[in-house]
Amino acid sequence: MRVNPEVRRALFVPLLVAAAALTGCQGTQSNFQGSNFSSETRALEKQLNAEATAFGAVQGATSLAASADPTGLSSFAKAPVALAARNALATSANARMDAQLARDEQALYRRYGMNPDGTPSGKRPAESN
Repeated sequence: MRVNPEVRRALFVPLLVAAAALTGCQGTQSNFQGSNFSSETRALEKQLNAEATAFGAVQGATSLAASADPTGLSSFAKAPVALAARNALATSANARMDAQLARDEQALYRRYGMNPDGTPSGKRPAESN
């Protein structure tokens, strides 16, 4: 079934706004609960989730726009670019989260009087706040 291009354009913006509103309402509990993780880690997790949601919305919008091409060639051009962008976003997110978790680990070691490599330092553990 072919949808009239004018109808498709008229539905595009309201659907995009509705999708953004729905994703904004879906709050999830952090995967980094407890005193072992800092508030910076939870904030980074929230930021990365927002970036992924925004990327998904943009990818959906470009897919919808590509579907308007009657030849279908734009879908073939979009696919490798979208995959490369997704992989770049995932690599960046993993690197940022790994760095933040390493900072949390070092803070945990300091709190319990350990060396940066995790071996005992002989220092007394810091008082927990």
